[in-house]
Amino acid sequence: MKGELVSSTPIQELRDNMLNLASFAQFQHYLEKECGCACTMMADRSVVVHFPEGTLEQEYAGASTTWKRETTIRLPNDVRLIKRVYPPMMEDGKALVALVLPAGALVKRAGKESIQRNEKSRE
Repeated sequence: MKGELVSSTPIQELRDNMLNLASFAQFQHYLEKECGCACTMMADRSVVVHFPEGTLEQEYAGASTTWKRETTIRLPNDVRLIKRVYPPMMEDGKALVALVLPAGALVKRAGKESIQRNEKSRE
């Protein structure tokens, strides 16, 4: 269970540098169709997510540790995503940032596509 809300600030964009590129199309589809976000694949293979106006980044007591900072991204449509930031392991390293979608978000889309493919193959 989450602790008490510590802070809530507007957020406009996030750069995810941990996304498995094989999942990009599903990730992009969910965020653009279900959440009203815009996703852009960058040359460095990171993904920039632009959130709709009114999106908040919320921090809860006890959600972060020494090795991971975790905040909740709350979209205007009340969908909640998790932002995880892992600090660099070496001085000259970069932080790793991941945007975690709600459980089952990618599975639901894959299931729909599978059903549609099966129906078309029967025709």
